[in-house]
Amino acid sequence: MTVAAQEWLDLIEREYLRDFVTDGGAAVKFVVADADQLWAFSGGLTELSEQHQLAHVAIDAAATKLHMIQDVFFAIARALDWNGMAQRLVESLFDRQGYEWPRPGEAVPIHEVAERNRSDVTLMRRDVRQWLTAEVMRDTEMTQDFRVAMTRLCLRRLEPEDTQPGITTPVLEWLRGELRRVGALKEASITAKITRHNGRAMLRSLCRWLRLCGRRGLCVTLDVRQLGKTGAATGDGLRYSPAAVMDGFEVLRQMIDDAEHFTGLMLVVLADETLIGEDPKRSLDAYLALKMRIWDDVRPEGRDNPLAPLVRLGGQSTGRSTLAVVMP
Repeated sequence: MTVAAQEWLDLIEREYLRDFVTDGGAAVKFVVADADQLWAFSGGLTELSEQHQLAHVAIDAAATKLHMIQDVFFAIARALDWNGMAQRLVESLFDRQGYEWPRPGEAVPIHEVAERNRSDVTLMRRDVRQWLTAEVMRDTEMTQDFRVAMTRLCLRRLEPEDTQPGITTPVLEWLRGELRRVGALKEASITAKITRHNGRAMLRSLCRWLRLCGRRGLCVTLDVRQLGKTGAATGDGLRYSPAAVMDGFEVLRQMIDDAEHFTGLMLVVLADETLIGEDPKRSLDAYLALKMRIWDDVRPEGRDNPLAPLVRLGGQSTGRSTLAVVMP
């Protein structure tokens, strides 16, 4: 049995995006196809993400070091509007408390907000901090440093006219992997850089944060074709040694094993035939711990499972393409 590409996307939407992921579940899928088909897949997932209120981010291992999970997080962070997310959360908090936000979508000085709502600015400042404490600082699904950073960004939406250098820029640089010295965040009480040791925890925090800000989750397409390239084939992209390829596979294995702890995450890994080929250093055979997690070892007689962890797009790159489950 084969499944047309659009039908496979329809299955992903029906079985994962429509309810499971948007209700807080997580899934990791691998798709093997040629360049044109992968491009079409990514576009289809982008549209589905928008339809189901998921943030969508496309990552290419040619530009992002896949074997370093913190770099994957940084790539996602650079694609997101952090101030916009903080703005949506702050406006949501005020709306739930029955207050009017003077200029929707814009940062507004707290004294102006207080005037619009005929409230005392000192009392309102106290109330805002209490709301953020309850909504963000006590949410243990996010790491302590992440909660502090988001609280700071939210408070900044009420202090747009502050001429002090402040900490907003260092916080954003910290999230995007652009901060040179963590000492710049001393005032914000953020104590550690984002590294491979806390990268997955930061990604889990981000998934939770997106849902607090009105999104229903995160869809990431991760193009890993660069892992299979050597020599001149790598072009201007990153070059992965066999050891780095193994580390990249380990990052993917950890994402699969940790999936139950992510809230609203759909991760789709895009690959070419090299991933399922016979190269002992760059195919799944190089790291059996990953292969055992995504390679079907049970196949119903006469049928393939289109929702298997690993599928291969069959047919030509044009016309009606089909999907086939990869079997040993």
